[in-house]
Amino acid sequence: MFGATGRVTLVGGLAGSALAGYLAGGDSADGAWHGLLTAMAWGIVLIPGLVVLSVVADVPLPFPMEYLLPFLDTAGEATTMILLTASLPNVATGALGSVARQQDDRTRSRDDRSQQRPSDGDPDEI
Repeated sequence: MFGATGRVTLVGGLAGSALAGYLAGGDSADGAWHGLLTAMAWGIVLIPGLVVLSVVADVPLPFPMEYLLPFLDTAGEATTMILLTASLPNVATGALGSVARQQDDRTRSRDDRSQQRPSDGDPDEI
């Protein structure tokens, strides 16, 4: 996203968390957990990089942090806001990825049942 727009966003992390939730399975708690793990894994790499970019290249903070930061008074508030905006959306999209997986699994099993032919009364099939 930075290469395309010149702005740092958290969209790539959200997409990664949704994918992790989808791959984790149909349980939304598992998806939320995997979304959080994805956010933390990328955050360890990206947050220091974002700080360097904002100091060296005068790149603004990622959306929505750049708009919320002026309303904060202390460093503790800023730290809490950064941690929450870097983790909670990823937890939610990870859970949504798992919900999408549940829907896909239900649709797939319904399609599989509709494609089965009824038995001809063959004792081996019954």
